[in-house]
Amino acid sequence: MATTQSLKALVEFAQQKMDASAKRLGFLNSRQQEAERKLNLLIDYRRNYQAHFVNTKNTGMNSIEWTNYLAFIGKLDAAIVEQRKVTINAQKETEIVKTEYQESRRKLKSYNTLLQRIKHNHAVKLEKHEQKLMDEFVTIAKQHKIKS
Repeated sequence: MATTQSLKALVEFAQQKMDASAKRLGFLNSRQQEAERKLNLLIDYRRNYQAHFVNTKNTGMNSIEWTNYLAFIGKLDAAIVEQRKVTINAQKETEIVKTEYQESRRKLKSYNTLLQRIKHNHAVKLEKHEQKLMDEFVTIAKQHKIKS
């Protein structure tokens, strides 16, 4: 049963790898969602700030307020660009680990299937061997009965 023991070790290793991938995928999913949440907050804040500017512009704005507004909008736009990069990178990393997780899950399933097949074949061989022994026993018993 060295094959079974080796396969059990592979199953255990594959299970550990899948568990580690699942844990990492969960972490990366959370990180991606957080990055998307921050991006949406920045976009909403910019939209609200711009709407506030339009309302303020109608009531009048001096040159210092105008300069401050433009500088702040520029900083918001830069922050949005950077947060988009963070979000895209988080999405890419999550997809990579998702693929790794799916592959490790597929391997584990394959190893488990193979292990079950080996166990089943072993059980069938054992059952046939036991049946052969029983048949031999019955034959010998009949021969002894006939001689007696």
